[in-house]
Amino acid sequence: MSSFPCLVRSVSGSGEVRYALGHRLVDRYLEFVAGRCRPNTLRAVAFDLKTFFSVVAKDPIEVTAVDVFEFLAHQRGDRSVVRLADRESGLSARTIARRLSSVAGLYAYLIARGDTPVRASPVPRGLSTRRQGGSKRSRRCHWCGCRGRCRRSWRPAR
Repeated sequence: MSSFPCLVRSVSGSGEVRYALGHRLVDRYLEFVAGRCRPNTLRAVAFDLKTFFSVVAKDPIEVTAVDVFEFLAHQRGDRSVVRLADRESGLSARTIARRLSSVAGLYAYLIARGDTPVRASPVPRGLSTRRQGGSKRSRRCHWCGCRGRCRRSWRPAR
């Protein structure tokens, strides 16, 4: 039985923080991210990949677009999370978009390496994470198209 994904945080002698998930290719990607990004970004990417592979429960080489869509549906329908802003269940669109971006980054890295069986990213481009309707703040003003900055913006755009 594999322990993938198991997020492990370690600190080197020089104080550099490293993350590993227990899969050779994913761990190499996290090393790549560590050399290019800030520590909080590295931590977010590591957690996002752990979340993705926990839900999908497949080897990174075997992931398909169907798996990504199922992950997206799982994130939108997570009943254990209730947003305070609109009392809806599921994660916010920004969180889902960040998680998809982390997964897309992993597959872009695997494709660029050229020594893996991955030839195309399973993450579709331009995948919408928003729900229909949006929040009141995201609607445009009926008169000028602003987002609530003018006197007349009390009426939402049609």
